[in-house]
Amino acid sequence: MLFSHSAAYAVRALIWLACQPKDSRWLATDVASREGIPRPYLSKVLGVLKTQGLISSFRGPNGGYVLVRDPETISLMHVLSLFDSEKWITECPLAFGNCGECALCPLGDVWDGTRTTLQHFMEATTIGLLAQRTLSKKAEEMGQERIA
Repeated sequence: MLFSHSAAYAVRALIWLACQPKDSRWLATDVASREGIPRPYLSKVLGVLKTQGLISSFRGPNGGYVLVRDPETISLMHVLSLFDSEKWITECPLAFGNCGECALCPLGDVWDGTRTTLQHFMEATTIGLLAQRTLSKKAEEMGQERIA
């Protein structure tokens, strides 16, 4: 697994919130049940996202969580950096230390290019883009169900 559970759950929760009508509020139990994420775990993840200003929460009968940042401005790299160290960027996949420091590592040259490509992908991919793709896939799935 490339991401920790916390990072993956954060990305999934943000995508889910981005797919909902703007400014709609959702309980953690709603997000957890629809995304198949353990609610206690998700509550901790949502707390981090709230502290970082990506979402907000409201108490009361109309309370819940809401996405407050434009999903097009939230990169995958930003969300991952909130939960995971960026060691995968600098460390050798074969545990020789920092990548490029060991002349004997057979992955060094190959990994350098791959790592750079992956890093650019994470920086360029936004929650908004992933939400659009999710909605498109759901629309395609619904269209196929109607045909069948």
